[in-house]
Amino acid sequence: MSDEARRIPLDRRVCIVREGRIDLRPERGAVIGPLIGLSLSGAIFAAIVLFANDLSVTVLALMLIPCVILTPLSGMGLVYSLIGAAVVVEAAKKSVRFQQGVLGLGLGTAELVPFWKIARIEVEDFALGQSASRLPRPGFDLRAWDIILVKESGKRLPIGQVVSGNTEDLIDEGFNRALDAAEAIAAMAGTTVAITAAVEEGGESQVVD
Repeated sequence: MSDEARRIPLDRRVCIVREGRIDLRPERGAVIGPLIGLSLSGAIFAAIVLFANDLSVTVLALMLIPCVILTPLSGMGLVYSLIGAAVVVEAAKKSVRFQQGVLGLGLGTAELVPFWKIARIEVEDFALGQSASRLPRPGFDLRAWDIILVKESGKRLPIGQVVSGNTEDLIDEGFNRALDAAEAIAAMAGTTVAITAAVEEGGESQVVD
């Protein structure tokens, strides 16, 4: 592997593969929401300062409340989108860390899985109907895959998903992205990749060393 980072786009995340480390981070567009929130709270605060003498205490309080709530949440979201990560795979520490979400800035560890406790990395079909919020454009014919870390205990930990259009060329491209990310993680963890997704009509499960 070269020293240059390899980026594999996933659904709402990007898998960044470097020598000795893999990060699954929010995609670059994730900064837009927090930036809008900070801009809005900044505009409200500026209005409070400018019109403090002309507005009643009640109105000022009503303007200040959303500002107080929005500013820290947007700030944490911005930090998470810039430096946070959902999953970190480190060869030096021989472990996979599942980290906290936005409120934890993506920095605190939610679960730590040593390499020797990993049974396999699995690529399985993801049923979009399980969560309507995962449908980027309802009404489109979509296909999705889930990348799962399976522990020796049998516990299954989702790493990331890939969603693509349900056409022959897009399915191949989307599945290959899911497989690339799974193979990169499995190679670093020293385990295998199991494909349980239907890769063809009536496809069967496969195991990739």
